[in-house]
Amino acid sequence: MQTKITVRPYQEVDAPALAAIYYNTIHQVNSRDYSSEQINAWAPELSLQAERWKPKWKSIIPLVAICDEKAVGFAEFEPTGHIDCFYVHHSYQGQGAGKALMFEIEDKAKQEQIPRLYAEVSITAKPFFEKCGFVVVKQQQVLIRGYELTNYRMEKRLIYDQVIIHELKDEKIPDIVKAFKESNWTLKSSLLFKQYLQEQQQQKRLIWLAYYGDYFAGYITLKWQSNYPFFQENKIPEIMDLNVLPKFRQLGIGSLLLNKAEEKSIIKSSYVGIGVGLYADYGAAQQLYIKRGYIPDGRGTTFNYKATLPGESYPVDDDLILWLTKKLR
Repeated sequence: MQTKITVRPYQEVDAPALAAIYYNTIHQVNSRDYSSEQINAWAPELSLQAERWKPKWKSIIPLVAICDEKAVGFAEFEPTGHIDCFYVHHSYQGQGAGKALMFEIEDKAKQEQIPRLYAEVSITAKPFFEKCGFVVVKQQQVLIRGYELTNYRMEKRLIYDQVIIHELKDEKIPDIVKAFKESNWTLKSSLLFKQYLQEQQQQKRLIWLAYYGDYFAGYITLKWQSNYPFFQENKIPEIMDLNVLPKFRQLGIGSLLLNKAEEKSIIKSSYVGIGVGLYADYGAAQQLYIKRGYIPDGRGTTFNYKATLPGESYPVDDDLILWLTKKLR
């Protein structure tokens, strides 16, 4: 007789059962592939305390597999396509609970236009993820409470169309604003893009849009005359406002947009410049720019385009900028 598995969103009353599934799965199933020290570091007894999980599960609402009117598995699925916890009760493995959870995740991802799924997968779970179409990106060692554990970064592409780059046009603006709004990015208004379009028509700025298949994924602008005095004086064009929607990140879209801006910059200048913020939200951008050959211009930071001074205080926000340049030829 086939076991009937259904999947529904997490409810707060599920917390004790899910905490127990997490703990017992690791101790009774993953223990085949990891030492007792690694297992205890990964799932200590305190992980059985449901109250510790509730704040996370209030934010990331897990999907819960139900069989015989009880929770037998759960998965945490984030808007970026990241699958965090994915566990099935040891007594219900091989009965379809994992497949049901993964089916629900993929269906949700397609509805929300998420182009890929990715996860950090244990040695034990790797065969299951491979059967679901995931591929290994890299093997890695992670440190948990002082112990190193081997796992695999795996991903599955759901949309295989190539990235297409367009120039900004008026009819694209509603789609752009809607996409940012759905990503809780409310500052990207239609007024901003209409201003960009006007500047493009005046040949003051160029704007390119990236589409992943049929879906708007991000954009970049290139301003011929920067507001930053050093770039202005040396006629260095400035790449500004590079944005890739969270669910389309780590697909190379940012690099493709930068390629486009750099290719156009070389027509007028041997150098191109870019400014980057200093707080953690800019971390990925900082790494990307350094990898692509951008280096600090040697003039320190600015706040509202004015040089910062020793002993003065400045808010760490989007206006506190480190300026970088790249030699193009």
